[in-house]
Amino acid sequence: MPNLVAPRSVRSPAKYAKSFAEFRGVDFSTDPTQVDPRRSPAALNLISDLAGFPEKRPGWRSVAAFSGRVNGLFYAVLKSGTGYFFVHAGNALYRYIEGEAPELVAEGLADEKSTGFVHAGRLFLLDGSRYSVVLEQENGLALLPVSDIAFVPTTSIAMSPTGGGTAFEAVNLLTPWRKNSFAGTESDRVFQLDTADLDDAPVTAVVNGVQMAEGAGFTVDRKAGKVTFAAAPGVSAGGAGVDNVVITFAKTVPGYLERINRCRCFAFFGFNNDGRVFLSGNPDFKNTDWRSGLDDPTYFPDLGYTKIGADTSAILGYLKQKDALVVVKEENDQDAEIFLRTAALSEDGTPIFPVRQGSKGVGAVSRFCFASLRDDPLFLSESGVYAIASDGVTEQRALQKRSSRVDAKLCAEKNLSDAICAVWNGYYLLCVNNRCYVADSRQKSGNGESFEYEWYFWDNIPARVFLPLNGELYFGTEDGRLAKFNTDIDTMARYNDDGAPILARWSTRAESFGDFTVKKTLHKRGCGVMIKPYTRSGVEVYCLTESSRKGLLCSANMDIFDFSDMDFSRVDFNTLDMPQVKPFNARIRRFNIIQLVFENGRPDEGFGVYGAKLCFSVENHIR
Repeated sequence: MPNLVAPRSVRSPAKYAKSFAEFRGVDFSTDPTQVDPRRSPAALNLISDLAGFPEKRPGWRSVAAFSGRVNGLFYAVLKSGTGYFFVHAGNALYRYIEGEAPELVAEGLADEKSTGFVHAGRLFLLDGSRYSVVLEQENGLALLPVSDIAFVPTTSIAMSPTGGGTAFEAVNLLTPWRKNSFAGTESDRVFQLDTADLDDAPVTAVVNGVQMAEGAGFTVDRKAGKVTFAAAPGVSAGGAGVDNVVITFAKTVPGYLERINRCRCFAFFGFNNDGRVFLSGNPDFKNTDWRSGLDDPTYFPDLGYTKIGADTSAILGYLKQKDALVVVKEENDQDAEIFLRTAALSEDGTPIFPVRQGSKGVGAVSRFCFASLRDDPLFLSESGVYAIASDGVTEQRALQKRSSRVDAKLCAEKNLSDAICAVWNGYYLLCVNNRCYVADSRQKSGNGESFEYEWYFWDNIPARVFLPLNGELYFGTEDGRLAKFNTDIDTMARYNDDGAPILARWSTRAESFGDFTVKKTLHKRGCGVMIKPYTRSGVEVYCLTESSRKGLLCSANMDIFDFSDMDFSRVDFNTLDMPQVKPFNARIRRFNIIQLVFENGRPDEGFGVYGAKLCFSVENHIR
């Protein structure tokens, strides 16, 4: 465009044109006059279509109601092969089947946000109060403490009646129960266990394959940890020195069970597989996590823990990065926030999981905002959304900012520690205070690892927890509703939020046309907007200048003739499924800077914008 300076003496000033095209996401990072013309400083409730152009987001609808706030949503295929949709609301767990009333499974959960994972046909839940499991039983679904089904370790083997032997499996934090395995003799009747001060729970024994109960074949001295048989068990049929006596007993270690019960987050990781579960989030052990036994989330060895960094800052979550597990702590002034866990074998063939310190300066703020968007591991910090861009966590470029364009608004949100996220159909949705910040994985700008997503901004999304499922997205609310986005609805009825209209907006940047020192006039002809066709659609075009408030330029419908979904009061028999141009037919005189706003706030109407064009002339300099 040429220099926009024109002499005052010109009676018929030259006309210029400015086009806005290739619309993308929002940019809240800078002054509205400095935004890239493809992006909007104030777009609302838009999402990218398949070509990347902004269109109105789908609405949502409530599909069920519960008596307490929704704390967790889970889908699990249990042992029978049946898939179940579970809702954790208040302190109860429900089964949800579309079109039916929710079915109460059990009560006993904490009234707090929960997380969970599926393993071997069972759903394991973490609510910060009790580590629970959902499983199928003969009489239906059951919710149990994992301690009820926990693995019972054999802590010592090859023991003689007088004790000793070889340490075998570590004590399980989840249960007081443990076993000792002995090689009996012809004469010994007294067997010394590997611990004393036993619980009052009944002791059992298996002698030469025969089950025996306390009081019927043996007695127990709990204080000394000794079992006395009425008759010596004898030598194993396999020969002397072969274990033939297994004694099962309980010994509670105070605080052991609470170490796992109070955990809030998890990750799968292991040596050449993801066969172990790592748990953390216990507020009494902020910097500690625990690993399960191989392929067994009911077994957490008491020595299988790691203290990561300073004990004053908490582990908030995990992210997978290639063949490593990144541990992310809350931001603090004392030590690093990023640590890297790898897996290896020790000299004796035992798997080990060394942790080394990583970068310092950026930590997580919410334990519910960890996700990988198409292999890009993301987490939320107080300064925005970051990605783990390299497994060399000590490298300067290990962390890359992904949210610069929305940080001005996102980082000003209150209660960021309550923010939640979901990855859904190629989008990363971060929701806090009923507002959503949406990153599009299909649209990136930048090179290599250092890039930015296109972001979109939504309001009226009262999500407390999310669940993506089979291409659909569910969320639970603070007031006890289960809601679902309307992506499964093909008609214009998809464009409302529980019956309420969705206000969709696209605004251009505040445009000076290259020279903010001269006055311009917008012409009545040659100005218009190209909008996307829908069965029902329309647009209101508003104008703002440096000296005027938001004023309506034009309002127009743009419907496609469709008998299956029609409002006959608006019929204009347009059957062309093509973009339509709507002229402004308005003159705006003597402005320096102008901003156009395109809106649709009508219920059950789609809306999308492809571009706009302004025709103007230049007048005199400002005074």
